[in-house]
Amino acid sequence: MLKDLIGKILKKTKRVVTLSAARTSGGEFLLRKTDFGLVHVEFATVEKLAKRAVSTVKEIHESELAVEKTSSKVTPMKISLTAVLAEGASAPRASQLADKVINEALKESLGAGFYVPVDVKVKQIVQVVPQKRRVR
Repeated sequence: MLKDLIGKILKKTKRVVTLSAARTSGGEFLLRKTDFGLVHVEFATVEKLAKRAVSTVKEIHESELAVEKTSSKVTPMKISLTAVLAEGASAPRASQLADKVINEALKESLGAGFYVPVDVKVKQIVQVVPQKRRVR
């Protein structure tokens, strides 16, 4: 019964078609089926978009990001984000914001229906000292 329900959901969902061990000279990629045909999306592209998006989250002082392949056919990749938070920042809020801005950036660049789960790990909380501006 659960298997049938999952099957019905997957039939209605725009699926991401993956190739096993698909590689180019640039690295791993997945094929995304669109109305215009198949689009190659390299993991490195997703990583660059995600890094740019995370840099806008003020609660995250520093971050390390990696895109990893998963065995899921619905979400064939995931993003592992290790973050250093600014003192006073909320870890749950920072995680939620990171997921939101990353997936909005991916949606904007790669099209609607493109979602990558973001696994956030807080490595450290640091005191951020604002830099003083020099007046000349």
